[in-house]
Amino acid sequence: MRKRSATLAAAAFALGFTGLTATPALAIDNVVCRDGAGFTEIHNEKRHCFANAGSADVYIADVYKINAGNNNITIIYGEYPNQNHNFKSIQINKWGEETFNPRIFVQDVIIK
Repeated sequence: MRKRSATLAAAAFALGFTGLTATPALAIDNVVCRDGAGFTEIHNEKRHCFANAGSADVYIADVYKINAGNNNITIIYGEYPNQNHNFKSIQINKWGEETFNPRIFVQDVIIK
């Protein structure tokens, strides 16, 4: 009987622990860019595309344009030179676009 009680207690503990750790994480996906797909796009020499709600720490240098796509987004960015580590943020609504001259570097992407 003790063995069964210990087994049940261990199973209950594991089940409770699983319930605490099984919450879904919101994570942005870095996806292959497709014209008309509605992805968030960050442009430098390449086109970097992101989908799904969440946030991502990135470092994308020499950015001159950001398209929100079918998303409301917040971008945390820095300007060159960034010796004091001062960052700014910008919110861009669905289908909005921002251009940057001089170019910036993107530190964080947040899709809502």
